[in-house]
Amino acid sequence: MKKQQGFTLIELVIVVIILGLLGAAAVPRFLDATDDARDASVEGVAGGFASAVGLVRAEWELAGRPSGTTDVDYDGVSIDVTDTGYPAGTSDDNDSNDDLNSLNCSEVFNAILASPPTITYPGQAYDEQRYIATYYGTDDLCVYTQTGGSATEITGANVPNNYNSDYSTGQGFTYDADSGAVRVFRN
Repeated sequence: MKKQQGFTLIELVIVVIILGLLGAAAVPRFLDATDDARDASVEGVAGGFASAVGLVRAEWELAGRPSGTTDVDYDGVSIDVTDTGYPAGTSDDNDSNDDLNSLNCSEVFNAILASPPTITYPGQAYDEQRYIATYYGTDDLCVYTQTGGSATEITGANVPNNYNSDYSTGQGFTYDADSGAVRVFRN
């Protein structure tokens, strides 16, 4: 008579329980990885944006700090700068530097980043762009909010005029065109 070898039912149940406990401990770590990836994405774009702001300011410095409404050439693009030399729009619009708005904020984003993520601004069609640029007049800031490429947070075809203008929801970064400060926010 041959002796059969194998696992008993009790041994199999114990293995399944151990695997279940390991799986339950690992799932929350994987969920945190998604949030960490979104945070890293925002920080990467904000870091690139801050570097580009510094480069535009350096071009203004090299031009001898001209006063008044000024344009500087940044990688072949004419950029409007403030009196302090920070980007405030592109020269292909008719806005003055003193009238910063959501359009200017999106222009700065597209003009100074080498390969910018997709962006839109309030009043424009939303087609799953990665960022929405909003001008927050109370603090005189451009607010760039990461959307995650999902229209679930926007109802209707267009971005609402007051979309996250106080940067109280989501995550993204702010830009102060007077000081050049770029700050990341998370909510």
